[in-house]
Amino acid sequence: MAEAMKYHSVFACPHCGLSFHETTSGVQCPNSHSFDRAREGYLNLLVAGRISAGTVSGDTPDSLAARRRFLSTGAYHPIAQAVADTIGDVDGAVLDIGCGEGSYLSHMRSPDQYGLDIAKRGVQMASKLLPDAQFVVGTAFRLPVLNESCDAVFSIFAPHSLEEFQRVLAPCGQWVTATPGAHHLHQMRPKRDENILERERRRDEPPAHATNAQRLQFDLDLTEESAQDLFSMTPLVWQTAADAAPVTHVSVDVWIASGFKS
Repeated sequence: MAEAMKYHSVFACPHCGLSFHETTSGVQCPNSHSFDRAREGYLNLLVAGRISAGTVSGDTPDSLAARRRFLSTGAYHPIAQAVADTIGDVDGAVLDIGCGEGSYLSHMRSPDQYGLDIAKRGVQMASKLLPDAQFVVGTAFRLPVLNESCDAVFSIFAPHSLEEFQRVLAPCGQWVTATPGAHHLHQMRPKRDENILERERRRDEPPAHATNAQRLQFDLDLTEESAQDLFSMTPLVWQTAADAAPVTHVSVDVWIASGFKS
């Protein structure tokens, strides 16, 4: 029988939603669902069948490596800073949903940091970057997170569920998202038909669900290597047949939206 050990975490059993206690090899819930901890320190809480068989499990290793290289240049620092400033100083738990390789979480001002991503490779990289944080492989649409356990949650350019935000946030807790505006990286995008133009028009307005929203816009002049990395870390890399391509001058246009536990 696994030995119970003291354990503090917002993460919960993906089967029954109960809290974990620590064992010699990982964690276990009161219903005896157990999960081994990986060598890098993370847990894989993605339950088989929660995503369709043909779904790519998040970012590819190549796109994650490109993301790490690009973010390390500081080119997107204004986005990370805007999210961190919106959240502010937090004594309690901060959760990054769609954390990728962990760079954005490293900017948050909280000693109690958590990250989740569907891409196993991203979680491996994040665990090495931030060994004092806790990371899991999991889905953003059925978060393996305890009810009302987080003081803040955020998601930057990643799929997310506002309903799940509300479930896991503590009373008065805050959520923050960063999503593309109408002109984000438009120089790299494929030729625009009416469907694309209509999507862009919708992105010209702040997210309707937000209590507060600020628009962050700036231009970047990149090296050819950084331009390729930026292109490779976005969904644009899959649209090369539609004339999407890396360029060295791009416009950044992002909505930083936020709200509170309702």
